[in-house]
Amino acid sequence: MKILIIKPSSFGDIVQALPCANALKQAYYGCEISWVVFSGWESLLKICPDVDKIIMWDKKKGFKGFFETLKQINKMEYDLIIDLQGLLRSAFLARLAKAKIKIGVPGMKEFSKIFIKEVYPQNTIMNATLRNLEVVRFLTGKTFKPKINIRVSTDSEKNVEKILQDNRLLKVSHQQQMPTKFSENFISLLPFARGKGKDWSLLNYHKLIDLIEKEYFNMRILVLGSTKDFGKIQSNEVIDLCGKTGIEELAGILLKSKVAVGADTGPMHLSSVLQTPSIFIFGASNVNETSPYIGQFSLILNKNNPKNINGVKPETVFTEMKKWIK
Repeated sequence: MKILIIKPSSFGDIVQALPCANALKQAYYGCEISWVVFSGWESLLKICPDVDKIIMWDKKKGFKGFFETLKQINKMEYDLIIDLQGLLRSAFLARLAKAKIKIGVPGMKEFSKIFIKEVYPQNTIMNATLRNLEVVRFLTGKTFKPKINIRVSTDSEKNVEKILQDNRLLKVSHQQQMPTKFSENFISLLPFARGKGKDWSLLNYHKLIDLIEKEYFNMRILVLGSTKDFGKIQSNEVIDLCGKTGIEELAGILLKSKVAVGADTGPMHLSSVLQTPSIFIFGASNVNETSPYIGQFSLILNKNNPKNINGVKPETVFTEMKKWIK
């Protein structure tokens, strides 16, 4: 059975959609799963062994990129196409593609239901991970436990070791010239989110860094993000790795982190599914829909005004962090 999933973006949304691929593998033994993704996010799918083939969609090319993607899809006639994005352009792509069956996720938006029928009406209080799995429940009549397989390649593991060694986070055996163990524990900060009301202020992060330094003097602090985020947190107490890791290396570092702290971002969702203790600081996001579902995590909100993320005190985050470290 050949299945195509259309879920081109973005980081966190793709992470929350990956359990669908795992459930399909369980439901249809030996099936081949292809995935349509925007160029730039393909590395996230490369570390998921449940996805067999990746079809990249270059959205910067506009209509040309759309029809190039359609041409790639139509080289093969699929048994099943699932639109997990649920937007007009993804539904239009599914409509034009060759397949025996085409279905859409609950909550199709932007008039996309004109082209693809959603399997169930949207449940506004349902977590996105479970909502994506609704298509498999519709197809099989069975409920599947959300699960994600992540595999970091040997080459990426070596890159991670080099990054940590270069930043004095690995001890090296002089006899073998090989990293032997971690010299210190470290915390990963993932401060940078897209979207209004999702960023906890840099001032709050500086206060949190001070609290960590006072109580855990031997704990190193990494800052992870994109190239454009490099240097945003000016502190002698952090190791700024923004822009210095690809998605696979990011996963490798998060796997070794004592704890991760950040906003509602894709890398934080990756941290959680990797079973790294992850503290999410929520603001304007819809917690019912976008909160993590898999892994080890804590959710912190401003109880008086959930949309005011800066009402969350650094002391509150630090207290939660100490629980995980202990």
